[in-house]
Amino acid sequence: LRQKTSFMFSLLLGLLVSYFFCLSMNTRCSGTDFDYSSDNEKISGGHDEYEPRINLAGKPQRARKVPQNLVRPRYYSTELGIRERLFMGVLTSEHTVRSFAVAINKTSSHLVDKLMFFMDAGGAEKANVITLKLPGIVGFVDAQPHLKPFHMLKYLTDNFLEEYDFFFLTKDSTYIDGEVLSSLVKSISVSVDVHAGSLQVADGSPFCRLDGGILLSNSVLRKLQNSLDWCVKNSYSDLDDDNVGRCILHASQLPCIQFIEGNKLQSKPLSEDEKKKLENLSFNKAVTYFKMDDHNLFYQLHLILSKRRLSETQSEIHKLERTLDLADLAWPPGSYPPRRPKTRFDVIPWLHFDTQKVYLPSDFVNVQPLSGADLIDAKNVVNRSVEWLIERYSGQIRFKQMLNGYRRFDPSRGLDYILDLSFRDNTGREMIKRVEASKPLGHVEMLQMAYVTENTRVYLLVPLVATDKEAAANFMTKYSETCTQSELTFLMLVLLYEPNAPGKGHAADVFKDIKDLALELSSKKHKDCKITWISIRVPTINGIVPLEDHLMYFAMVDLLSKKLAPESLILLAEPNMELRTDYLNRVRMGTIVGKQVYSPIPFTEFNPEFVYRNVTQKNPTLEIHKNTGRFDISNIRHLAFYMEDYTSARSKITYLPMVKADKDIARLYSDYNLYLTKTPKADPVNSILDMFSRLSVSVLRASEPALRLHRLKNCNNTTSDAAEHRTKYNRCMDPPIATRSQLGQTLLNLIYKESAIV
Repeated sequence: LRQKTSFMFSLLLGLLVSYFFCLSMNTRCSGTDFDYSSDNEKISGGHDEYEPRINLAGKPQRARKVPQNLVRPRYYSTELGIRERLFMGVLTSEHTVRSFAVAINKTSSHLVDKLMFFMDAGGAEKANVITLKLPGIVGFVDAQPHLKPFHMLKYLTDNFLEEYDFFFLTKDSTYIDGEVLSSLVKSISVSVDVHAGSLQVADGSPFCRLDGGILLSNSVLRKLQNSLDWCVKNSYSDLDDDNVGRCILHASQLPCIQFIEGNKLQSKPLSEDEKKKLENLSFNKAVTYFKMDDHNLFYQLHLILSKRRLSETQSEIHKLERTLDLADLAWPPGSYPPRRPKTRFDVIPWLHFDTQKVYLPSDFVNVQPLSGADLIDAKNVVNRSVEWLIERYSGQIRFKQMLNGYRRFDPSRGLDYILDLSFRDNTGREMIKRVEASKPLGHVEMLQMAYVTENTRVYLLVPLVATDKEAAANFMTKYSETCTQSELTFLMLVLLYEPNAPGKGHAADVFKDIKDLALELSSKKHKDCKITWISIRVPTINGIVPLEDHLMYFAMVDLLSKKLAPESLILLAEPNMELRTDYLNRVRMGTIVGKQVYSPIPFTEFNPEFVYRNVTQKNPTLEIHKNTGRFDISNIRHLAFYMEDYTSARSKITYLPMVKADKDIARLYSDYNLYLTKTPKADPVNSILDMFSRLSVSVLRASEPALRLHRLKNCNNTTSDAAEHRTKYNRCMDPPIATRSQLGQTLLNLIYKESAIV
């Protein structure tokens, strides 16, 4: 009991002390004489560098709202409000859809932007309209005949108000001359309210005849949208013409008219006698002809109108031809005249050719065989010209030979020919006739191409020899500086070892400096800018190490095909090129998988000893100028392609075995030489570009201003001068040396120095 009493007394005492302590604390905090500044100084202890501060300047005055993404339309025309011109709606029925509707579709659908047929759903099911090749059939559940026009109007206002400018409504017993209707609609402004058609003059009705056709503008049809309920309630007439006309008049306050901006919408009702004698019918540019009681009348009338229109067109062409002949304009009539050159560099030359060769086809070729499509085209022009002359002279002359042929391709007009042809007449006398022939350009066609973007990773494949150390170091350094995570590139060096050169693991490895630099630069960048390499030991072929040979590119890509995915984009490059982002983007856009490879023509620097003879400080960036270099068309070592296109094309070259290891390179050359020996008249491929050009893949080859090659400083010949091979190239001797004026000035300087010494 004593212990319990002590415990209870202690508990009560603790509760009382706690209560009074809390009460005193609350009284102190709620006092009005609290001095903030003095207490603040006591707490902070003077100037404290960790005193918290509230920065109100950086706080926005209003709460930031997350911007909503703007939903763009699928097509520009939708955003700009551009609509098609003409919609044609035709009322049909179960009994006429398979005859009259089909006839209208065949004679008018290709002349309007949209054609649709409207009928009741039950009749459409009975007529089995699914089997008909009609552009569009709309079936309405309500089968009341007098409400079908309003169902059609309701469907148009709900679905096509934003797509068409004009709407032409009629019945399937009416023939529509689509040519006249389209011409009429094209001459009307879209800003005009149009309610036009053929008036019922005989009946004295102010409404348009639905048989003759009713033309409504988009603005008038839009006004009908809110009045269709009134129209249905007030369709008390038995005639569709009155019900529809009353509806349009109520909604738009526009009566039916025949003249629109000076153009007449004319309709012609056909009597029974006129239907029997359509050939004698007088045609006055009527838009519609009604009422047809046989679907064959559609085709007969369409044939007659087409023949008359064709005759008028031919007559107009003859008049224009006579006008062109009198005015001495371009020949053939209607073609573009030859382009007038602005300077002497823009003159399109005439190329001289005979039956086998073409002479001076370019600045770098003297004679070239006439082959392929050029040969076929030349023979065709000669044969057609000979036939035309023999026919003109009534067979009194015989063709002997072609003396001269000239051709010129003008991008603005087409291909022109001038032929000097030799003939003999019946007396044996020789006569020479000059013929001018022209092949104008055809119609422009839109070709479907695959969708390409600039987000494709490019694998740069750069072959290196032992003398490329300085160029390779500069290239890798520039690549490391410009490569970013968004650049999507991957640099792969191909190290070409000579047979006896020290390689991996040897202290005197000829590529050790390049490998060390590649590892150093790769360690500083992220994984998307790595630099890797592959080593290839090149064997000796007939006493020569083919380091500069196009067949070696086959070996390189064959070995890399095992390491890269089929969808990889490969870019063959050289270490002396300037790395530019716009060039890589052009590679991505110009290379299309399964369609096209890209072969740029690089701008190659002249020999610096000739170009910069009197220059104290050379610009590190190569500028495109006629005195610094030129586009080297002989350089085909820069090529972009997809790996799957390469493997597909490579599998078709059976005389070149696949290279799976270094030891297979010797077999590649031996099989190639064996093929040349066995088939001396054969024309095997001599490069990867040549391989692609012989297949169905297109080759885009053009001058590339962003691809610039500096002159190799350590330009040592790695092959013997005696090595004459169709696949060889020489990086030292093949590039252009200098301009003719620079070479001439150098020669004059040497002559001056020699004369001064003497």
